[in-house]
Amino acid sequence: MIFAQYASGQGAIDYLVLLTLTCVAIVMGLYIVFQAYRGYRRNDSRRMLFLAIGLALLTIVPFVLSLVVAGVGQRFGFESRVYTSYLPIVNRGLEICGLSAILYSLYTRN
Repeated sequence: MIFAQYASGQGAIDYLVLLTLTCVAIVMGLYIVFQAYRGYRRNDSRRMLFLAIGLALLTIVPFVLSLVVAGVGQRFGFESRVYTSYLPIVNRGLEICGLSAILYSLYTRN
């Protein structure tokens, strides 16, 4: 009985640590994307706009999507395949789009 309480308590602590780190990563990503967007607005640089979009797709969108899917999944009881297959596939697609936008920003001319 005590082990079960410890395990559930430890699981809650692990979840809170993961949630805290995810929120810190989102805030840091938002700050970096905001700075790139400010560079776009200040210099009217299309390259900076694509850099901001790419960074957002790499740093913010996958984290937020994971949090949303976890919250909605708990509420509606998603099957494990959503977490082990569909979510990683969507996240990898977003990463590819983000990296493509960053590459475009590096190799395009204003």
